[in-house]
Amino acid sequence: MKSYSNLYKNKKLKAWLDISTYCNAACPQCHRTNPKTLNKIDWLPLIQWSLDEFKIAFPKKSMDHISEFQLCGTWGDPCMNKDILEICEYIIDNSNCYIIINTNGSMREPFWWTRLGYIIKHRGLVVFDIDGINQEMHSHYRQKTNLNLILENMKAYSQYGKLGVFTVIFKHNENYLKDINEMVKKIGIEEHLCVPSDRAHHKKEFKFYKDGELKILEHSPKYGKSAQRASFRL
Repeated sequence: MKSYSNLYKNKKLKAWLDISTYCNAACPQCHRTNPKTLNKIDWLPLIQWSLDEFKIAFPKKSMDHISEFQLCGTWGDPCMNKDILEICEYIIDNSNCYIIINTNGSMREPFWWTRLGYIIKHRGLVVFDIDGINQEMHSHYRQKTNLNLILENMKAYSQYGKLGVFTVIFKHNENYLKDINEMVKKIGIEEHLCVPSDRAHHKKEFKFYKDGELKILEHSPKYGKSAQRASFRL
């Protein structure tokens, strides 16, 4: 196995960053979500990196040793960061790094996404979360998101940038993966990654509450077995 020092010397380091704990969505199994209320968990502070903080953490010379920045929120959505356009512009203008952003995509207006695509262009990939072919199917897990807005934002970004799609598989969408793929292929995507839900996988279902009413997410019988739990691309 290559040592970290060799990765540094060969300029192959990959930086995985959480740049925001803000999120507009309320995915029930997310680390930041309280499944009893669909609100943010109480102990998580709302913070985000500023452009100045990013420059201090990653001065220009340090980025010479990094091949890729992965902005994928564990505790929030990176596209909720107020300075993400400027952060991406700083990376693009001062390095040869590739940028990968994972987002639910249900925030901001299409023009903002056009700007992001123009900044990143061929130097990155933005991966949008799409879990259904209609609002009901998609938002059963992607609570508080708007599928139509996401698709519009994807179209806007695709004018200049490359797109990917990420789908979490549950029982309610396991038979619609090809339909989801056909829907997003019309916009133009580079890849479509499908991953069976593995949170509390020893159970057949995950319970959460919306407006005080009990809701259930059933794990996929088709793809949720241990032998089939690995992700795959369509």
